[in-house]
Amino acid sequence: AQLHTNVLPFLHDMLQDAKRDNIELFIISGYRSFGEQSAVKGNYVIRYGAGTANSFSAEQGYSEHQLGTTIDFTTNGLNGKLDGFQNTPDYKWLIDNAYKYGFVLSYPQNNNYYVFEPWHWRFVGKRLAKLLDEENIYFYNVPQREIDEYLINIFDK
Repeated sequence: AQLHTNVLPFLHDMLQDAKRDNIELFIISGYRSFGEQSAVKGNYVIRYGAGTANSFSAEQGYSEHQLGTTIDFTTNGLNGKLDGFQNTPDYKWLIDNAYKYGFVLSYPQNNNYYVFEPWHWRFVGKRLAKLLDEENIYFYNVPQREIDEYLINIFDK
């Protein structure tokens, strides 16, 4: 999977520390081009219908995957699938630790945008991820002006 070059050191550190804790995360998806996202969304629309597909898949140009800072994870025992990820120790580890490396869960339970996606994690930088964790708030519920103050230094260690 492709990912923004500046995110790689943070991801590497997170995966190494997870492995030390006997957590083995596998990346299913990273960066998607406009065309790739269009194809993904189109397949979902054909398979599930537009209404259902819109509840869990973004239109091309609006997917976090097009930022190059978002990853979908899976783990052992799921056969390369996403379903059931929330019931794994790996998900629990991410909930407890991902913010330390600058990652946040994009679509938690009861968010107002998409269905719960426990496998979908976005890099927002350590400072913002820590704030979101400490205050138990969701990225998309923070005013854009406040987010911008953090994103200017997104790749600072």
